[in-house]
Amino acid sequence: MKHKHVTKNQYEHRLLNVIDYIYEHVDGELDVNALADVACMSNYHFHRIYREFAGETINVTVRRMRLLKAAALLLRSNLTQQQIAKEVGYGSVEAFNRAFSKHYGETPHQYRITRVEERVTLLYPKSNKEYTIMYQVEQHTVPAMSLIGVEHKGDYMKIGQAFEKLSVMASKLGLINENTRFFGIYYDDPKTVEQDKLSAKACISVDVTQLPEEHQFELLNIPSSKVVSLLFEGDYPELEKPYDWLFGEYLPQSNFQLKDFPPFEEYLNDAKNTPPQQLLTRIYCLTA
Repeated sequence: MKHKHVTKNQYEHRLLNVIDYIYEHVDGELDVNALADVACMSNYHFHRIYREFAGETINVTVRRMRLLKAAALLLRSNLTQQQIAKEVGYGSVEAFNRAFSKHYGETPHQYRITRVEERVTLLYPKSNKEYTIMYQVEQHTVPAMSLIGVEHKGDYMKIGQAFEKLSVMASKLGLINENTRFFGIYYDDPKTVEQDKLSAKACISVDVTQLPEEHQFELLNIPSSKVVSLLFEGDYPELEKPYDWLFGEYLPQSNFQLKDFPPFEEYLNDAKNTPPQQLLTRIYCLTA
């Protein structure tokens, strides 16, 4: 039994190395053979083991990570489509366009044009800037929640790396089920703090009584509190829009006093099997 536990831990460690490698080499060769080498496994077995641990094939993971980075570059940079295709490991603009269009249901050009035109800039204190998008804000109470988390440093758009690793580690311990909730806690303003100094936590809800005595997670708590929240439907690179509106338009005009607790997000569906434009994210701010 102990031997089986050690073997499973070895597999987990190797697959976590693969996740790190994909994020760090998204522009490189990421075929099954190369990633099997990173995992120190036979390519005959690697893809089966990865699929069982991650819940999707390695090729799907690689494509999803590449296209998420591409979407972020389309919104956050002035790079051409040819440059972006190279940045995310596609050999030609044509191949990149086909993959992006299949995943997002629109071409990279359409994705960039429609969203860049909608972008708003955070202005606080409030100025005469008019926001072109409004969101429905809810006022309610959240109960106290116990979470386990994995730290993420750097670009918030790469927090998926921490979530991928958290899912592998928690699944191995049987901590993920139909009631598990996924949260991201964000400690810094990405428009103020240098990117390499940004700090966040990838978290899931957990029954702490089910945790083993020794584990690698950080324990966190969200206190019971009144909150304001809004629900955003769309891809993760677009989340700066509701944040800008919430902090630049809604909160300055409201009577709410925010608690000394960072904003956090709850991810209500799974990016592995949900079209990007249908992803649901709820943004929370605790209020006094």
